[in-house]
Amino acid sequence: MKLKLLLLSFGLFSSIIVAQTKKFEVSPVVAVEFPFANKAKDSYYKYDYTLRPSVGAAFKISFSEKFALQPELNFQLREVRVLRREDNDALFRNSLVYVVIPVYVNYAVTDKFSLLIGPRLGVDLSYSASYSTGTNGTHSSTTGESPEFADVFGLQYTTPIKIFLSLKGMYAFTSPDYAEEINEGAIMIGAGWFF
Repeated sequence: MKLKLLLLSFGLFSSIIVAQTKKFEVSPVVAVEFPFANKAKDSYYKYDYTLRPSVGAAFKISFSEKFALQPELNFQLREVRVLRREDNDALFRNSLVYVVIPVYVNYAVTDKFSLLIGPRLGVDLSYSASYSTGTNGTHSSTTGESPEFADVFGLQYTTPIKIFLSLKGMYAFTSPDYAEEINEGAIMIGAGWFF
């Protein structure tokens, strides 16, 4: 239900904005995130992240030669292994599909380079956890993860044929449900082609 409301709000907002713009472009997007945990040194746990691949679409809504709004809708795979520092017992957390919706302000510094900054919302569609208890075996559970709210800042390079490459940094203001004492960050590399 909350995903339907989120997508409906996104579509309505985009429609209103597009009606007032000079130019609208769409692009497929592929990206990979290199995640890390902030404040993890002070934690009782260690966090072992895997790379987070994603696919989706970007929508560039230009208001002038310099300013544009660039929302995206991406589907991302996530996995993290959480280890207790003292005994290496592990909590395995897998989120098979994660919907990530950033909304960037795109400021063109030159014809080829632009700055991207904006908020990002992440919604966990499927959550599974397997707890390792050493000699006592394992325990599994499935539930929903709280939404992720983050800020993103980065650079985008666009070629004359509208293929673009981006490098962005992300900092999450919300803590993941499996570790309330940390915030996640990530470096992201992405590519797409506006048409």
